[in-house]
Amino acid sequence: MAIKTTLSIFCLLCISATAAAQSPKAAVLVDLDPNSSAQTVIVESVAADPQGLLYVCDRVTGNVLRIDPKNPAPVIVGRVETRQKDGKPVRADSSGLIFNEAGDLYLTSGGFREILRIRKTDLNPGKPGVAETFATGTEGANGIAFDKKGSLYVSGGRNGKIYRIGPGGGAAEDWAQIELHTRTLADGKTQQAIPANGLVFDSQGMVLYVADTARGAIWKVAVNPDGKAGKPSLMAQSALLEGADGPAFDPKGSLWVAANERNAIVEVTPDGKVRDVLKNDSKGPLEFPTSVIFVGNIAYVSNFDTARRDNLAADGKTSLDGIGASIIQITQ
Repeated sequence: MAIKTTLSIFCLLCISATAAAQSPKAAVLVDLDPNSSAQTVIVESVAADPQGLLYVCDRVTGNVLRIDPKNPAPVIVGRVETRQKDGKPVRADSSGLIFNEAGDLYLTSGGFREILRIRKTDLNPGKPGVAETFATGTEGANGIAFDKKGSLYVSGGRNGKIYRIGPGGGAAEDWAQIELHTRTLADGKTQQAIPANGLVFDSQGMVLYVADTARGAIWKVAVNPDGKAGKPSLMAQSALLEGADGPAFDPKGSLWVAANERNAIVEVTPDGKVRDVLKNDSKGPLEFPTSVIFVGNIAYVSNFDTARRDNLAADGKTSLDGIGASIIQITQ
């Protein structure tokens, strides 16, 4: 009996040790805003170039920053300039970023209702390139993704639209529509009405996945052989997905989603099952996370740092006890 008990305890310890070794671990890769809750830096998405270097766009300054995960001091390599409208300055408020296979960077601009582009050769720390208009007619431009043929898809945020842009740019076309929805947040008054937010294609580039922030859900939209959109279908909806944004596929084919209202990263399996990968309180390291990308087996997450829901500090008003705008690294 003693031998059996010892063996049982040993097996349990081995299982626990294996589980601990496989548990994801999160750490701050780079703090982009030392002033934390002052929001002197605002980033909503993180992208990776073909070499695995990371990029973010600061909404406040318009600077495009490059970050080498091996030496994560941010370097300015591009700019998104403020424009004048009716005699007042208007920021681009870039939300989504993505690279094409050639290494050119594309950025959404909700402020300009455009898609912007900086050529690979102009992403230069010696002479940062200025983003230029690539496509127009994208009201609420937010998430962004490429299909296998090089066409660009952009979410319209509150209007629930998915726009499609050909490889040559120009005027965007309305491609798909996610049904509108508004919900009241936990404070009883804040209205959340963004049914089409972060976007990602499957590995074949034939099915688009849409993060529905308003419903806490993920939609699937197939690209038909003629290029038109299939009917959106609900893949998953869960309280765990509250504030869903910035999805990305892991190397095993599961979808990781930034559940910003919960300070969590959530996994959605191919059959629609939902579970928490990581979650924390207002002290971080996740602080209103808004996008996930993978470089190999490592996940990188952008922190938007908005004081809402589980990102509220103890005083219920601010997120002073968190790190603020930053990039988080998750290893397994």
